Amino acid sequence: MKKLFRYLALVMLPILLVAVSCDDDDEVVNQSELPAVAQAFLDTHFEGIEVARVERDTETQGVRYDVLLRDGTELEFDQNGNWTDVDCKTRAVPVAIVPEPITAYVTAQYPNLLIVQIEHENYGYDIDLSNDLDIRFDPQYNVIRIGD
Repeated sequence: MKKLFRYLALVMLPILLVAVSCDDDDEVVNQSELPAVAQAFLDTHFEGIEVARVERDTETQGVRYDVLLRDGTELEFDQNGNWTDVDCKTRAVPVAIVPEPITAYVTAQYPNLLIVQIEHENYGYDIDLSNDLDIRFDPQYNVIRIGD
């Protein structure tokens, strides 16, 4: 019986250590703790949609805010409150946040599809269309990749 306990302890110890070391720094916070820029963004582009949850994630690169709206929309903001990711799932992303050259490209090439997600990264923009097509744009809005 002692051998069984030792064996279980040896097996469980690494699992426990991994679980503790992977502990993320996500903290549920009030909407009022979002930076003013993020709050204004929500008020402007998602007026009337209630915020369900706000998490502040402390990372090595800084703070990130993850926001979940009652309609299922997920948003990410950087520490200054600038949006980095807007995922509306099956609804169109508010057209006002999509750079005009991207809107023009999608309208011309995929007139019957919606932009349902947009991500702003250092390399440019990454969008997902309503047919699960993924398109990546460089900072000058040139298409650099199209894929599923």
